[in-house]
Amino acid sequence: MFEYLQNWLRQIEYTHGVNPVVFAIIYFAGVIPFWLSLYKIINAVRNKNYVQARNFGIVLGIIIIAPFTYVAIFGHHLPAWFYVVAVIIISYSIFSVVRKITKART
Repeated sequence: MFEYLQNWLRQIEYTHGVNPVVFAIIYFAGVIPFWLSLYKIINAVRNKNYVQARNFGIVLGIIIIAPFTYVAIFGHHLPAWFYVVAVIIISYSIFSVVRKITKART
């Protein structure tokens, strides 16, 4: 099973020019800054500090799109479903963040 997974990941790297390990590192390295930014945004909105909320919103947006930007820049021959999945994940992330901020504001 482990060998199958390694071969599959190598095939992705060879076919599409994207290293799945680098993608995973970018994706998971953003977890702590994601939650910190979300906390700072909610705290700024509660304190009516909209400049801080905007700044951390920009940071949060960069964190959300960073792994997909890596794939879009370095990838080639990507299937159409990748773009569909990327748009769905980014859209849901934005929707979820907006919903959490709206709940926290009340």
